[in-house]
Amino acid sequence: MRPTRSAVPLAAVAAAVALLVSGCGGGEDGDGKSGKIDGAEDAGKKSPSADSSSPGKEDAPGDFRTSDIELPDDVKLVFDWDQPSNPDKAAALDGAADYMRVVRHGMVKESTKDPLIAQHTVPLQNAQEYANTLMKRQAQKDYTITGSERFYKEQVGDLVDGKLVEVTFCSDQRKIFSKRIKTGKVLRDAASGDENFLRFSVVVQKPSQVDASWKARSVDVTEKAVKQCKS
Repeated sequence: MRPTRSAVPLAAVAAAVALLVSGCGGGEDGDGKSGKIDGAEDAGKKSPSADSSSPGKEDAPGDFRTSDIELPDDVKLVFDWDQPSNPDKAAALDGAADYMRVVRHGMVKESTKDPLIAQHTVPLQNAQEYANTLMKRQAQKDYTITGSERFYKEQVGDLVDGKLVEVTFCSDQRKIFSKRIKTGKVLRDAASGDENFLRFSVVVQKPSQVDASWKARSVDVTEKAVKQCKS
């Protein structure tokens, strides 16, 4: 992540939303444009968490942890991550996992509102805008999601300013698809193209209250991340 970034308007966030839907097999609405969302200033030097996961674990993945964020039975998120020994890094990774669960939770709701997004994001920051825009777009386009998505190759940065940590990871979306809400029709894309590999960079913020969850502050999405993720 670059040391400084200028603010990106919500229209740019919507462009990133289109990329994610395209990666989920809903190719008829994807525009193929690159979507970049600003993060916080200098989220710190990235360092791999202990024994970072490799794509070779795909045949026998292990979930990162359990969560109280419930998804439909036909939607599975697999966090092929290892738990860091550092407490702050472990909590930051936990917050990043919950953020992805919240984003997907918003995508399966037949509504343009999801209170869980506000609970797991910093108010008025890009991570919240991204999740809300994606949720609203899915509902307006009559889409939900179905299938399994795998997150792997995690890296957890050092604590910056006593409260910010950057977490980066890959997403393999070859087995998750868009589905029509009204008809239940699954929009499958037989091709396993580059668009199915995404690289996320999520800056999470440490809570001021003891034992509270870390919240996502910003998100940056790299599409067609084959070099970073397909190896």
